[in-house]
Amino acid sequence: MRARRVSTTTTLCVFITAFLVLATGIVGGVYLYRQFTHYKLRRFRGWCGVPYVSDSEKSGRVHGADLLRAHDGSLRPESSNPIMDSVRDNFFQEQFDLDLEFEQYEEIEVPDFTHGRRGRFIHDFAVNKTGIVDMDGLRCFVMPLNRTLVLPPHSLFDLIVRMRAGYYEVDTEIVRERMRVVTPPILDFRDLGYYIARECSSLPTYRLERMTNAIYKRSLDRKATIATFVEFAGHNIVQLDIANIEAAVGGTSRA
Repeated sequence: MRARRVSTTTTLCVFITAFLVLATGIVGGVYLYRQFTHYKLRRFRGWCGVPYVSDSEKSGRVHGADLLRAHDGSLRPESSNPIMDSVRDNFFQEQFDLDLEFEQYEEIEVPDFTHGRRGRFIHDFAVNKTGIVDMDGLRCFVMPLNRTLVLPPHSLFDLIVRMRAGYYEVDTEIVRERMRVVTPPILDFRDLGYYIARECSSLPTYRLERMTNAIYKRSLDRKATIATFVEFAGHNIVQLDIANIEAAVGGTSRA
């Protein structure tokens, strides 16, 4: 009789323990799911392919579904197919990091651009400035934020979703901004905002100012070195041409 009572008590304890473990797992899973979902809504990170049409080609609009063709596995770098190589040359990849909670900043990185330099754009909407990290030259450039061409984080996120779903035609017209480096380099980063200072305070950083067409043409006549950066931030494709890039002394490798 005592053995049966002990067995019943043991079974009941095991059952209660298993129930508590299961309940804890369910509650913990729901909590983590809610936290993860909330985190995704606060910040977005993702990739997208953007068409780039050079001067020698016809510009226009590209259907959003075509963006995925430059982002899938069929366009691997090791492909030797000349048709695929041509398609790759007419697309560039962008990596997005968007602040959806406070909409204070967005980072857009172009890690490999066939027609120019690799760059990372930091758009700080709190201080209305744009920082450009020259990933090849190990230096930074700062200029005013152009809100006409750069969408805020939530609007850009909605646009990316529509692009990847094929519901949006991308305007492939290139808007060129011709800039020149202002020397000496920036020493006081306080007015550049937290996000730009975080990326650029350890690198030589220079302000950029817009050039008139006449001054830019004289730079071309002198055969000055033109550095080209490109990004898509919601409206058109912005091509940034820096005429006197040699005036900006770069940093040294951290490796």
